[in-house]
Amino acid sequence: MKDDTLTLNRRHFVASTALTTLALGAGASLLTPSIAQASVMDIQEDDMVLGDRNAPIGIVEYASLTCPHCAEFHKKSLPGLTKDYIDTGKAFLIYRDFPLDRFALQAAILAHTAGEMRFFAVLKILYEKQAEWRGASNPTEELTKIGKMVGISQAKFEEALANTQLGESILKDRMVGQNDYQVSATPTLFINGDLYTGRPDDYTALNDYLQGL
Repeated sequence: MKDDTLTLNRRHFVASTALTTLALGAGASLLTPSIAQASVMDIQEDDMVLGDRNAPIGIVEYASLTCPHCAEFHKKSLPGLTKDYIDTGKAFLIYRDFPLDRFALQAAILAHTAGEMRFFAVLKILYEKQAEWRGASNPTEELTKIGKMVGISQAKFEEALANTQLGESILKDRMVGQNDYQVSATPTLFINGDLYTGRPDDYTALNDYLQGL
């Protein structure tokens, strides 16, 4: 697959800055590190959340659907995390998009088009089949096939790809993560506001960390 890194123009950065200033109120311009660390856990209207939002442990994941390390996290760590923490009411997961290229953006659009109730199910398929569609000569065509498999017609997917509002919403997640929380790689995890510095795909280490909270 051709390396087609996602370029973000000045309009995206301006929009992100405006949103941040609005959220902080008049007169505020930059988040201090301590405030930024806490506010990363604030659930936004367009966040996709897995589990009980009132659970004592909150985990934020910034991820790109074309990132192999993100796929490893979803295949190696998320099943245990779901079984031991999310399904038992001990933790919840906030998934935020950080698309690294245009095909990651298209895949994110597909997942969001599936709707809130099916979002994580489609996300699982996209990560499980990542090597197949990401490595194809035409990733968009392969994503269209996955869409049909989960009940999203080609016409509906094409309509979603043309939906500027949806695309901007996904790019906003990346810009806020990058500008406000210094996210620079995927996957990046924040746990109860703290940056997790271990390997996300090492569930043993992640489990040890969570047990120590």
